[in-house]
Amino acid sequence: MRPRSITGPIILVLIGVVFLLNNLGTNLGFWSLLSDYWPVVLIIVGVIGLAEVLYHISRGNTPPPRPMGGAGLWIGVVVLIVVFTAAQRGGNVRIFDGQNFRLLGHDREYQIDSTEAAAGITRVLLETPRGDVTVHGGDAGDIHVTGHKSIRAYNSSDADRANDETKVHMDRQGDLLTIRLDQAAGRNSATLSADLNIALPKNVNLEIRGRSGDMSVENILGSVSIATGRGDLRIKDIGNNVRLESTRSGLVKVTGVKGNLELNGRGSEVQIEDIQGETAVNGEYSGTLEFRTLAKQFHFKSQRSDFSVAAIPGSVILDLGDLRLENVTGPVRFTTASRDVHATDVSNSLELNVDRGDIQIDQKKTPVPQIDIRSRHGDITLELPEKAGFELDGHTRQGEVSSSFGGSIQAKSEGRGGTITGRFGSGPKVSVNTDRGSITLRKN
Repeated sequence: MRPRSITGPIILVLIGVVFLLNNLGTNLGFWSLLSDYWPVVLIIVGVIGLAEVLYHISRGNTPPPRPMGGAGLWIGVVVLIVVFTAAQRGGNVRIFDGQNFRLLGHDREYQIDSTEAAAGITRVLLETPRGDVTVHGGDAGDIHVTGHKSIRAYNSSDADRANDETKVHMDRQGDLLTIRLDQAAGRNSATLSADLNIALPKNVNLEIRGRSGDMSVENILGSVSIATGRGDLRIKDIGNNVRLESTRSGLVKVTGVKGNLELNGRGSEVQIEDIQGETAVNGEYSGTLEFRTLAKQFHFKSQRSDFSVAAIPGSVILDLGDLRLENVTGPVRFTTASRDVHATDVSNSLELNVDRGDIQIDQKKTPVPQIDIRSRHGDITLELPEKAGFELDGHTRQGEVSSSFGGSIQAKSEGRGGTITGRFGSGPKVSVNTDRGSITLRKN
């Protein structure tokens, strides 16, 4: 019979002894040692297994012993290393940093403080590693970069070496100043992130290229362009155009832009307010999108929805299940696969194409806009001013029709569906069509 390996039981005994001593209050500094020298555990396991195999072969025992516990044992060893060292280090375990594999190590902090004269500089390019970035525009004559670096390394000498070799550089090329934090040195022994606070003259044009981290830019009179990975984006009081691109943002919050705004990428929540130029949002967002006080054309486009409006004096709130419009200036056009729509006080014209979802139009102001609604599956409710004028043409293939206007507005059932048609005073055409759903007309 093939003999079994004794490596697994030995490892279990050693782990049990360590846990027992730890429970008895004996301070061995085990987890601290393990965080630095965890590869030794794998070496010991391999040496024991190899010695065991050689011993049996030297004695002529064939076949050699069974593998020491199989994949389950190896997985258990790795999980123990990661989980318990993470507990000791407060969760400070990194397996992959985007360039190199890192399992363990310590974070060490180093201060950043660098200054450059701003004379002749009209453009600033900031290239950042991982970390948060805050940029403030002001009236100061210098460009000032402060903050701190966080360097993860196995020992202090590696971290100190990486700190010495990763300095802030400010390179001038004509009117362009490039600010970067070098990462070439120390990349094989340490990983770097940096939180930066940057003071700039407010009349410059700013471009940021970042990898990941929260970014905040405030009080810049020139244009702002940001391309980054993960993290929140907060932009405030910008005097020209703003362009944002993020592969996976958290919150994007933009307020007070005098030029155009363009947002591209993927993310979660979006809050945009007080934009004097045109606004365009393209991409996939899983949270709530809020738009308020947009003076000019607004356009949102994703894989499943296309929405445009001439201006938003009031608000637009868009999430995965609903679109809510209040006090917006048309023409409004919205096409989507599945969303409920609630529109209040739309001017000029409103065009909706919805595959699945209920639609409610609540018009308190006169005149009534021209309305064109098409839905494959969903109820449609129109609440129009009692003194408004309009021409109604409504059809449903399967559903009920009703009207509280009476008089010239006729609601008729036809088979499984119905029609609601007629003219009430003088006004634009209101066209409503649904394949499956009811149509209701009410006085507001």
